[in-house]
Amino acid sequence: MKTLSSIQIETEYGVKNLSVLCGDIRELREPLDVMTVSAFHRNYTPLPQTMIGALSDKGIFVQDLSVAPAVDLRDLCGVWLSEEITAVGIPIRRVGCIEILGFPNNMRAHQQSGSPFLKIFRAYFHLLDLAVDAGIEIRTLGLPVAGTGNLGISDSLIITPFLNECIQFLRRNACIQSICFIEKDPEKAARIVDVLSGSYSLMRNTRRDLQPVQEQKERPLAFISYSSKDRNVADNLCAKLEASGIRVWYAPRNVDMPDYASAIVKAIDRSALFIVILSQNSLGSSHVLNEIDLAFQRIGHGIRFCPLKLDNEEMGPAFRYYLSRQHWKDATVPPLERRLEEFVVKIIRETDG
Repeated sequence: MKTLSSIQIETEYGVKNLSVLCGDIRELREPLDVMTVSAFHRNYTPLPQTMIGALSDKGIFVQDLSVAPAVDLRDLCGVWLSEEITAVGIPIRRVGCIEILGFPNNMRAHQQSGSPFLKIFRAYFHLLDLAVDAGIEIRTLGLPVAGTGNLGISDSLIITPFLNECIQFLRRNACIQSICFIEKDPEKAARIVDVLSGSYSLMRNTRRDLQPVQEQKERPLAFISYSSKDRNVADNLCAKLEASGIRVWYAPRNVDMPDYASAIVKAIDRSALFIVILSQNSLGSSHVLNEIDLAFQRIGHGIRFCPLKLDNEEMGPAFRYYLSRQHWKDATVPPLERRLEEFVVKIIRETDG
């Protein structure tokens, strides 16, 4: 098992570690408190070329562990954590399972965005929070990068927001000390390293330290308006913008006051760029429409609209009123990852111009 990358994460509980390992899990030498596997809902067959299959070769049978887990949220969100095990040939104390495939959600409808994967990983991290609160020691965690294999989701599209969730977990959980991504395929592991390195500029600056635009000498502040169902797209876009020097405000990351609505209004008031992610989800959101209305009132007072269109959903009358004369970037033609990159380049050029 080879370490390809290791990043130090500063938290209020001390410096923690995020790394990428390449190799076969059966060759693991460093101990892990929890090794995460993905599975079909309630199906833990040890198939060849799977993590569950590799663990079974070392005497760890996920099917047996699933009978009486230490923490079980399968019925609610498809995640569970095993009781402590004693493995003969591999240093793993517990298995955590994420039942991504076959869980009662429509996965096919989200294959491009990967949003169900991120939702279930958030649930998994909260499961680990519950385990720690219950007295279970979890200092080291192994993770696969689920969804980027047979389901064909873009590595960087899923890894960037997934990395964001990992950073938040490291920062909020006092017990956890390190997370490692484990990938057997060298080419895929190298891509994970590339995306991780390119995204870390975002992760180092998530402490909500934005100041009013007039007090900054950097690029303008951009407000991202989006439906929560498109969260992973917003996360990915934010990472690309901030890596390019554009400061970003978007909820819930930057909401640092109890009055959520006031935080939105104040952020739009001081933003120079208003980016709205247009999709079937956002075009049905009254919150997005409210944010568009607030930004529209500031046209002529230093704000510029930058719509990004994800699909061909027809805009309703209210959205047409505000956006019909705005020039948007069309991101309906795959791959979405490339369209996001082009959108950022467009914003940079217009800002510099």
